[in-house]
Amino acid sequence: MKTLKPFTKLFSGARKPKQEPLELKPVELPKPVELLNEHSKHFLTERYSQKETSALNYATVRDFCDSADNMSQVCYLNGDLKNVQRPWTIKAVLGAVPLGGKLLEIGGGIPLVAGMLAELGYDVTLVDPYEGMGNGPTEYEAYVQQFPNVNLVKSYFNADLVGYPESSFDCIYSVSVLEHVPQQGIKDVFDGIRKFLKPGGSSIHCIDVVIQGDGTQAHEDIFKEIFYHQKRLQELECLRSDTDKQCDEMLVTLKNDLETFYLSATGHHLWRCGQSYDDFPFRKVVSLQTCIPYIPSEI
Repeated sequence: MKTLKPFTKLFSGARKPKQEPLELKPVELPKPVELLNEHSKHFLTERYSQKETSALNYATVRDFCDSADNMSQVCYLNGDLKNVQRPWTIKAVLGAVPLGGKLLEIGGGIPLVAGMLAELGYDVTLVDPYEGMGNGPTEYEAYVQQFPNVNLVKSYFNADLVGYPESSFDCIYSVSVLEHVPQQGIKDVFDGIRKFLKPGGSSIHCIDVVIQGDGTQAHEDIFKEIFYHQKRLQELECLRSDTDKQCDEMLVTLKNDLETFYLSATGHHLWRCGQSYDDFPFRKVVSLQTCIPYIPSEI
């Protein structure tokens, strides 16, 4: 089983030589990534299948340690929130969707979650424009070679996505993506989820939320916007005041919980990407996580 190193390029390419060689050698194509062997597939399926996930929760140190013990392929030790978000998403999918189900990932970037779910037996489509938004990756062609079992679609996700009929997917999920969508665009994303998700299917998302530091109010506002539209998949006539109250209560709970998992200083440094500290100071960031079944309104 191939274990991937944290924050290394998942593709190989030729470096530019100091001088033009007399004879050019062909560039080595990226090789397919294999994350699981048969034993690990069986172990993960047995451990996490049919495990219930609450409608709204947050990442914890306990869950991170469980993932570090059992999903090191997608749980690196570099302090980033994705180290708890990626495995949590896989666990949530295993608990909500039978093996063989059709999944769609929104804005997946590096297809680690999609790749592992495909190896576990799911039919996975990943939709991402690969334009580098939010420090995301752009290496679409390399990922096509590395993850041949994932259907990579180079596009934004909304109700205008072409090539798929309505109610195509058993689950639509995202990992640290929706908070990067402008607040006015969240409804468009959920219009797409409502269109392409099967009745009874699951909408599963991890959301980065700043709870202290620069951008706190904006992050809390977009988190509430996301959860309002998420909850409307289950209850179309839900009140925004009710979902806002749920979000506020969850924020109070996690701030008082010793087990809450935070973005570390090391993780913050990775996301600075060379910016000065004054331009990108430390912020206290958590992961809010939601899993909701789609129940279409009969109205």
